[in-house]
Amino acid sequence: MINHVSLISCAASLPDRQLNILRKNDKKTIFSINDDHLPERRSLWRLDKKESITRLMVNCLSKALDQVNMNVNQLDCIIISLVWPKNILYEEVIDFVQQLNITCPVIPVSLGTAGGMTALELGWNQFSNPACKRVAVLAACNYVHWFAAENPINSLLSDGAACAILSYDSGISLVYSKTIQTYDYERLIFINNYVQETIGLGSSIISKLPTTIFNSCYQLCRDAGKDINDIRYFHIYDPIYWVSEVSAKILQVSQDRILTIFNKYGSLGPAQNFFALIELNACSDIFSDDLFILFGFGPFATSTSFLLSWKKIPTVIDFISI
Repeated sequence: MINHVSLISCAASLPDRQLNILRKNDKKTIFSINDDHLPERRSLWRLDKKESITRLMVNCLSKALDQVNMNVNQLDCIIISLVWPKNILYEEVIDFVQQLNITCPVIPVSLGTAGGMTALELGWNQFSNPACKRVAVLAACNYVHWFAAENPINSLLSDGAACAILSYDSGISLVYSKTIQTYDYERLIFINNYVQETIGLGSSIISKLPTTIFNSCYQLCRDAGKDINDIRYFHIYDPIYWVSEVSAKILQVSQDRILTIFNKYGSLGPAQNFFALIELNACSDIFSDDLFILFGFGPFATSTSFLLSWKKIPTVIDFISI
């Protein structure tokens, strides 16, 4: 692992179109397991057009840079999380680069919902080049537009984007990362302009995710020379309401140590972990040098967990009228 690299700024952008999902109207999906645990109310955030994700990406990068008095010309590299090249976020990334007149290398990552943490890992690895001093990592989600309107999975999904800036300056220290495979899960497929879930996808995730969470977090701690009890907070990628409870049970920690943001934001795909990091800034009981874990996950792809050491940094979630 490359030492002394920190996450110094994080910004996220959401459309200002908010949808409130009431418990009585909540839809059962292939991932539902216990309706008794449905929240009374939760929020989703939606774009009218999938292409508008570019606006959110431009905004969160600009905000993240502004917070540390930087501009895009000072970046040595940009990593952007994609899904299904030539489909989701492909044309949008080209537009993004052209709008900002970006001249540094832009590296795409195509690993589904796991892509945010994979992009962060790849961004960290750029510092193996001594010439690399500053890297931006972006993750964006406009998945709702790639599911058929009648698909109940739509009721889980939001549109949003997030950006983290990495450098050698003081900030949240990147301590260790661990990636494991999730090839034994059922996969999503793309047919006739829409994502189609296979029959076994829901049961595959429900049955296998607890073991993946356990293996990823425990192997990360073991390799970093830490114990699971050394971790102050965990954010386990939570695209549905039951993940935090399952995570606490399998990790044998109290549920108040599992940060969940699903009810507030819905599922934000690869951007979800970055939104959670921003939410940590509002926690009154996390202090400098406390350890926390971000767990990213994608079925039939990878699970990447990050061990980080806390420090207060500038963060913001911006709501954009589009």
